[in-house]
Amino acid sequence: MKLFISRAFALLFVVIIFSSVIAFAQVQGNVVVINNAELAFSGEGTISEFDSLTTEYNKWCRDKNEYIVSYKVVRHWWGNNNRDFVTIVEVKSWDDVLKFNEREDELFRAHWDTREKRKAFNDVYNKYFTGQHSDEIYQEVVFNK
Repeated sequence: MKLFISRAFALLFVVIIFSSVIAFAQVQGNVVVINNAELAFSGEGTISEFDSLTTEYNKWCRDKNEYIVSYKVVRHWWGNNNRDFVTIVEVKSWDDVLKFNEREDELFRAHWDTREKRKAFNDVYNKYFTGQHSDEIYQEVVFNK
């Protein structure tokens, strides 16, 4: 009987804690868009070239995009599959997800201002990727204090 009572109190405690966490998690925060692309190690190109292309893209398309609150690009560093290339972009709202994508396309077209320049950049940059990727969109949970 004592075991039943202690388990009942433990369950009640968990329910109370969980309910209070839900009550505090009422405010919705920024939206985070994550793209996890798989790198290709085909032997074409160099890490230096890849880093240079990524830097150029970020300089002209991400740094100038007013809808982006913050962004980060990370590569898998340690473990058995080092092909992950993850881009994390934070915007203020769902509407800004759409606006950030449209603006990024505008900025891309402005910097690489001809079809030939865009194709040349994409051809060189895309050789570093397999084409396999996933896209996820998360919303930050802000806890009221």
